[in-house]
Amino acid sequence: MPLLLSGADRTGRRLELQPGEVAPVPVTGRVAASFVSAGQTRHYALDPNRAYTFIERRGRLDLAAVPLAAGPDAPAGPFGEGRVLPPPEPLVVPVKLLVDDDEPTVRAVWEPRLRNRLAEASRIFEQHCAIRLKVVAVDTWHSDNRIHDFAESLDEFERQVDPAPARLAIGFTSQYRLPRRRVPLGGTRGPLHRWILIREWSQHVTASERLEVLVHELGHFFGAAHSAGADSVMRPELGDRQSHALAFRIGFDPMNTLAMNLLAAELRRGPFRGYEHVRPETWAALHQVYSTLAESLPDDPAAPRYIEFLERHRPQE
Repeated sequence: MPLLLSGADRTGRRLELQPGEVAPVPVTGRVAASFVSAGQTRHYALDPNRAYTFIERRGRLDLAAVPLAAGPDAPAGPFGEGRVLPPPEPLVVPVKLLVDDDEPTVRAVWEPRLRNRLAEASRIFEQHCAIRLKVVAVDTWHSDNRIHDFAESLDEFERQVDPAPARLAIGFTSQYRLPRRRVPLGGTRGPLHRWILIREWSQHVTASERLEVLVHELGHFFGAAHSAGADSVMRPELGDRQSHALAFRIGFDPMNTLAMNLLAAELRRGPFRGYEHVRPETWAALHQVYSTLAESLPDDPAAPRYIEFLERHRPQE
């Protein structure tokens, strides 16, 4: 679907979108959008910090804003019409990869496997929010075989591993214990938390599902919460064999794509000093995104936790 975006200064950008594809567009304010459907050109005005989706009405496509839950009002933006900006240069995030002492293969096997997986994940993030993941260190850590609870394993990983010289440490644990119930395949504590732990041992998880788990947890690191979208990588439970289909594309839903781009824009401004230092309009937009995701999944705790986190870190006056 060709979509033409244009700003007040006649800057423009043409997008070729495939079904299910999500594309971020940086703008400085309201811009115009147009596309052809059923032989007619459709025109729209699009606001910044919003997510839009194509829907079919009476045999033709329409472009509609994703409804937002009630939230704090964002400060007024600049007056006048907006400009369409070129895609930003990728934001490079340094990563340390680690395996524990239960990894059954030698380094010459596991290191290329994990590097390749992270490279695939990086391509997905570069497409959705212009973030590139770069391996700057590889290491191992000792995991206690007596610990089987995932939360305790994450605690242990945080105590034992220093992410330096990276911003983020990703650990792959190969401890095996036959589960009697569904267990987490990975976890972290929230946005920009410097540790992610992933279970690598399960014999029932395929390569495509392992990639989904990694992208899901990295999504949490970059500000994504759980989504009700059945084909979103941020759906609450993975390992559902959905990614086995040849046509399946690992990707993010529009609302979480917006959340990650909002956070990425703050990271590009310079050293990140905490959510209390983000721009008020970013804080308000994130609050609305998480409120919307919380309403769509009322029994899921992820988005409400993100809202609580934001409330504890209101921007300074």
